[in-house]
Amino acid sequence: MTTIRDARLSDIDDIVRLTGQLGYDVTASEAAAKLSRILSRHDHRFLIAEAGGQIVGWLHAAVTESIEADPFVVVGGLVVDRGHRGQGVGRALLEHGEAWATEQGCAIVRVWSSTLRTAAHEFYEHLGYTKVKTQHSFVKPVGADGLGEIKRFVPRVET
Repeated sequence: MTTIRDARLSDIDDIVRLTGQLGYDVTASEAAAKLSRILSRHDHRFLIAEAGGQIVGWLHAAVTESIEADPFVVVGGLVVDRGHRGQGVGRALLEHGEAWATEQGCAIVRVWSSTLRTAAHEFYEHLGYTKVKTQHSFVKPVGADGLGEIKRFVPRVET
């Protein structure tokens, strides 16, 4: 049985472990500082999936606005522990994220996925998500730390 709840700062070690499985390396202190800011915002939601008393996944969603579209929710990250994939954990997290989107008055949930994550693409399409476009992602360092930060945008992807 999977339960979904809001994240807590005390979840940080498991969040870091799962973020590594997503292909991004972060330290507990970095992640805790960022999670603290995320949890304080009303336009963000960070959810935790638990099964058997163990954290097995997380989802980060945020409301965004643009000139060309009504407000919508973007899934900033979704990961399910390797040992729990295919058991409905990702579906449960997305359902909760979608319900939150509705509560926020948003009619659309968007998700971006690296072109190499073909299993994730099939998962999203199976849940009713439609691929609307293929695009390139560009990044430019504008500060002294920018060059070092670029690597954070490129995950290790297991194929």
